[in-house]
Amino acid sequence: MLRKILAALGVMLLIAVVATYWQLEGDDSHESGAVSGQSAEKAIMENGGDNYAVYVCGAVNNPGVVMLSPNSRVGDAINSCGGLLPNADAEAINLAEGIKDGMQIRVQGRTNNSVPNTEGQGGTISGASASADGKININTAGLEELTKIPGVGKATAQRIIDYRTQNGPFAAIEDLKKIKGIGKAKFEKMAPTISI
Repeated sequence: MLRKILAALGVMLLIAVVATYWQLEGDDSHESGAVSGQSAEKAIMENGGDNYAVYVCGAVNNPGVVMLSPNSRVGDAINSCGGLLPNADAEAINLAEGIKDGMQIRVQGRTNNSVPNTEGQGGTISGASASADGKININTAGLEELTKIPGVGKATAQRIIDYRTQNGPFAAIEDLKKIKGIGKAKFEKMAPTISI
């Protein structure tokens, strides 16, 4: 009787080991080439270095680093991040442009003054930063442009860029008060010179 129980336990253990092995093998075979939220270096090592690392941020569903084949387009990178948010300004970027390794794609929210503009090394794609009335658009301005706002130094400008990268474009200029270091008094100095 004891032998039968031990034999039955041995068979169940063997089945559990085989089932676990098949499950792990199945999970590995379903992984795709686009890896969001993973460090580019680690993803390149895992994929044999054949893919390009592209950072997609701004008005997309899941911002992050994606790994794509060298013949991919900007539209492919955006789709790998879950696609555009409803407020994204797709006309401000060239979805058919070929990607480059290390490229950053910043998708801006819709504004009345968005125009296509490629800036910076690595291919950052961005919209215009100044409106027709001379105010600085806090959704599209770069670091240097943001430092022209009264009371904004490089550290605060970087916090503004980081905030909109993580949370998408500002819905109202008052949203700046959510950023560390921008209180009521500082915001009042900034308000006359900024727009969205």
